[in-house]
Amino acid sequence: MTTISQKAEYVKSQPQTRRHHCHWTGCDKQVPPAMWGCKKHWFMLPIGLRNKIWAAYQPGQEIDGKPSEKYVAVAREVRDWIAEYHRQEISRRQAEPPK
Repeated sequence: MTTISQKAEYVKSQPQTRRHHCHWTGCDKQVPPAMWGCKKHWFMLPIGLRNKIWAAYQPGQEIDGKPSEKYVAVAREVRDWIAEYHRQEISRRQAEPPK
């Protein structure tokens, strides 16, 4: 599988097999392990970062627990982008009492 559309079809077909939350800092919404995050936060990322995630993602990495170094580097880049551009949302969510 090399195209984004093939990867997307794979991701959409994967079930919720274990606890796995959205990777957006502060979001605890559960998503299937093959997904980067919840729909809301996925589409808040700039298209360029979403494309980098797709490019680095290898189907099955969520099963064997071995994402590539490239995927980990992109994940860090996304985390840093979130911290820089959405600091106010992170602060607000962390101040909310646990549900």
